[in-house]
This record gives sequence, C-alpha cells and structure tokens, in this order.
Amino acid sequence: NQNFSAINNENSIEAHVSINGDANLDFLNIPITIPEMNLTYTTLTTPSLKDFSIWEETGLKEFLKTTKQSFDLNVKIQYKKNKDKHSIAVPLGIFYKFISQNVNSLDSYFENVRDNALDFLTTSYNKVKITLDKYKAEKSLNTLPRSFQNPGYIIPVVNIEVSPFSVEMLPFSHVIPKAINTPSFTFPGYDFYVPSYTLVLPSLELPELRIPRNLLKLSLPDFKELSAVNNIFIPAMGNITYDFSFKSSVITLNTNAGLYNQSDIVAHFLSSSSFVIDALQYKLEGTSRLTRKRGLKLATALSLSNEFVEGSHNSTISFTKKNMEASASTSAKVHIPVLRMNFKQELNGNTKSKPTVSSSIELKYDFNSPKLFSTAKGAIDHKLSLESLTSYFSIESSTEGDIKGLFLSREYSGAIASEASTYVNSKATRSSVKLQGSSKVDGIW
Repeated sequence: NQNFSAINNENSIEAHVSINGDANLDFLNIPITIPEMNLTYTTLTTPSLKDFSIWEETGLKEFLKTTKQSFDLNVKIQYKKNKDKHSIAVPLGIFYKFISQNVNSLDSYFENVRDNALDFLTTSYNKVKITLDKYKAEKSLNTLPRSFQNPGYIIPVVNIEVSPFSVEMLPFSHVIPKAINTPSFTFPGYDFYVPSYTLVLPSLELPELRIPRNLLKLSLPDFKELSAVNNIFIPAMGNITYDFSFKSSVITLNTNAGLYNQSDIVAHFLSSSSFVIDALQYKLEGTSRLTRKRGLKLATALSLSNEFVEGSHNSTISFTKKNMEASASTSAKVHIPVLRMNFKQELNGNTKSKPTVSSSIELKYDFNSPKLFSTAKGAIDHKLSLESLTSYFSIESSTEGDIKGLFLSREYSGAIASEASTYVNSKATRSSVKLQGSSKVDGIW
C-alpha cells in the first residue's frame, strides 16, 4: 500500500509519503533434497543434499527471527511559514518627485513641437497647391487643347466596322488625358451595334486642407503621483522539518532534520537505528546555532555513539566589532577486540590583546592480539602555540611519545621527546631545537 498527500495553505506547506507491505517466507522452511550430479565434461560430482532447510541452515532464522516479514516507510516534509517580513528600502519617492518637477516643462515642449509640426504641414501644402493652380492656369491660356484621333477601320474576316475615336489631352500635360471617345462597333448581318462612349476624367487639383480641431488639442496624459512605495517586503524564512522512518522486523531507522528561524537560526539533525546485530546500531546527532546578538556567533556540536566507535565535536566561532574568537574540540574512542584507542584534539584562537593560536593533540592506544603474540601500548602528546604582533612573531612546539609492548613474545619499548621554538622581531631572530629518544628490545639492545 502507498499513500501520498500534499497541503499548501496560509500557515504551512506539507508533503507526506507512506508505503507499507507484508511478505511471507514460509516457503523457506520447506526441506529440499538435491541428489548427486555429475558435472558435464568433467569428472566432478556434486554432493547430495537431503532435507536441507534454507531457513535454518543459512542462518536466516537467527537474522530475521520470523518468516512473517513486514515493513513500514514514512517520509514527511513540512515548511511552516513565517508571518514576519523583511523590509528593503527602495527610494521611489525621489523618482516620483523628479517626474512631477519636470512634467510641466515636458507638456510645454510637446505643445510647441505639435504646433510647429502642424504649421509646417499646412504652409507646405498650401504652397504646393498655389503653385499647381498657377501652372494649370498659365498652360490653359497659352496652349490650345490637343486631341489625338484614330480613323475608323474594318476588322478583316469578321467584317466588324469600328468607327473613329479620339483622345483629348489636358493643355498642360502630354500624358494625362482629359476625355476619351471610345469607338463604336457594328456587326453586319446580325443587327448588333455597340455605341460610342465619352469618358471624361476628373481634372488634377489639390483639395482644401482642413486640420481637425481635435488635433490642436492633442496633449500628453496627466501625471498623477501614486502613493509612495518606499519599501519592498519579503517574507522571513520559516521553519523546515524533515522526518524519515523505516520499520521492519529486522531493522528500524529514524532520521529527523530541521532548520528553525527564531531568535537564533538553529539547524538540528538526528539519526538512529535499531538492529538485531548490536554492531549496526548507532545514534548520530548534530546541532548548529547562529546567534546574531552583539555580533555573530556560530556554535556547532556533533556526536556519534556505536558499540565500537564513539565521537564528539564541538566548535565555536564568534565575531564582534573588536574581537574574533574561535575554539574547537574533538574526541573519539575506538573499542574493538584487538584495539582500544582514545583521541583528543583542542584548538583555540582569539585576537583580544594579540593574535594567539594554541593547539593540543593527545592519542592513547592499546593493541593486543593473542593470535599474533603481539601487544602495543603507548601515547602521543603534541602541543603548539603561536603569537603574533606587527612587531614580533613567536611559535613554540613540543611532542612527546612512548610505546611499550611485545612482538612475537619479545618485549620492546621506546620513547621520544622534541621541543622547538622560534622568535622573530625587527632586530633579531632566535630559534632552538631539542630532540631526545630512547629504545629497548629484549635480547637485542
């Protein structure tokens, strides 16, 4: 079975998925029998199996516990919306003020351009019209009307009689006709006749130009200042959560994660498992917090627990107007049959009076393997410090280590120690190094 749902409303956005199922493994309890078989093309023979139970003989009975298996999977993601909003300043009021101050001068400029354009159009048109009328009058007085005549004729074969026709031209043009007399057509023997027609073309002249009154009232639209919008509001980040779970007769897994925006921004993660095998059970948890009061401070914590491994980590870094400070510490433990080990590391730094950094690492181990007839037990310790100003620089380092154990039943031991330092300023440089060590092997040195 599976289900899916999604919700989006004014308060949250959610999505949920669930899947579950069942399985019956009773068929694995049925004994099976396999006779001996000869492998083809070889002389090998496979052994026979009689009443072999896959459920019991392969260890599935101890691992799965029951033949009735089921699982349940659920995933949920949720985002809770934040009612708060962030305001971002946008100086639109200055833009509106600039437009309102210049809109009057823009209207006046537009009206001048409009009047000048209409005046130029009217004047140019009237000049062309007067010139054309004067040219037509002069040509009409000084030039007699011209006409072109074409004599009549008979179209051969069909004996159609075509009467004479003429074209009268304008006195001031050799191309544009004034009137056209079309010929007449007579069809002998059919009593059919097409008469002649006179086509008079209108004289070429420009009409009076009339400017619409509404065109003289053409203007830019009125500008009205809107309500000043000086800020843009963006919704603040809400809370995001994620839940995952898987359950069966063998293993159970759970994972939860969330990002929360409250007075501080917090991120949290938690994952755990429950298994029939203890070695596969674990718990992993982490938290990170960002604080914005009196500067910025980021704190992070991680932890891991298991039958064989344990670990934790903590770190902090903060920024203020006058100082920066950071610290980190990490620890880990390993517990397996042949090895036990502890690790620890610390790091600190700040700039309160002068920039300083200090670091320390510590490792302890105990190895014991009876099968190899070998053991080893020891520790390592390392420290480092650094100081710096514009006038000088200083660094110091020290390391100590020792080991003791057996190798093939022969005892051995050893130790080492070192120290180093450096100091540098504008006038001098000073450095020192110290190293010493010792070792012992039973029966050799």
